[in-house]
Amino acid sequence: MLYKLIEFAVRFYYFLFDRVFLYPLLRCLRNRFDLSFLNLGYEPKHGEQMLAIVTSKLHAEDEVHKPHIYLYEKTLSLCPEYMSLRGKRLLEIGCGHGGGILWLLRSHPELKEVAGVDRVVVDDIDGRINEGSAERIPHNDDSFDIVLNIESSHLYADEAAFFRECARVLSPGGYVCWADLRYRDKICETLEKAHQSGLSLITFVDITRQVLSGVQQTAARYDEMLNYAPWIVRLFRDSLRSTYCAPGTEPYMRLERREKIYGCACWRNSRYLSSTPLSCTQ
Repeated sequence: MLYKLIEFAVRFYYFLFDRVFLYPLLRCLRNRFDLSFLNLGYEPKHGEQMLAIVTSKLHAEDEVHKPHIYLYEKTLSLCPEYMSLRGKRLLEIGCGHGGGILWLLRSHPELKEVAGVDRVVVDDIDGRINEGSAERIPHNDDSFDIVLNIESSHLYADEAAFFRECARVLSPGGYVCWADLRYRDKICETLEKAHQSGLSLITFVDITRQVLSGVQQTAARYDEMLNYAPWIVRLFRDSLRSTYCAPGTEPYMRLERREKIYGCACWRNSRYLSSTPLSCTQ
């Protein structure tokens, strides 16, 4: 009983930390360090040819961001039309500091439009990023062909509302490309909420092992940043290391023990289309 109370208290602390304290701390760090990307990262499996675009489009200064960029491309590559994106309109929900938007503009110039939404806009990238909530997306119905959402939906107060909003802003037959982590027993709940919102699951991939490999690189860089961060930021060192799942922290070990799963999925907006059945085998 005592163990469960302690575990609940720890989870509640990190729930508050991620939603209340994290953004102000990131703002302090962003003034001194390059925090263009905020996801955990991804290390491709040997022979993942689909992600060759990263190597071909990468600049020298992007090398430190490569694991983050790989996660973007892995998630987007689940879209059945990944090899034919010409003329598509893409919206990233929860775009953070905009590194993913800038990458997509460079790596996929065939996209007709790339836009973003985040509750805190650091740089609007020439008006491409709007301030707004994932539960109330500030765009009209049928505005986009692809919605991209990387590692932020676990922070949303109303996950079902997020999926409903995805279905609303997508054109019929449009796609949601999604990546995030969940407790193992919560994955089916997430898939069911998407299904109830009118999204038909095309594929779900467990990428936990590749994300843990990516974390080995991203966490080492973040640890180095913390060594030179302002003292007020260093006060939260343990909490920040847990947020980016540094090796040895409890969040990292939950992924290692597979208490949590890092998943990557693609759904099709099934409005006016025949719906495919929900699939949940986790």
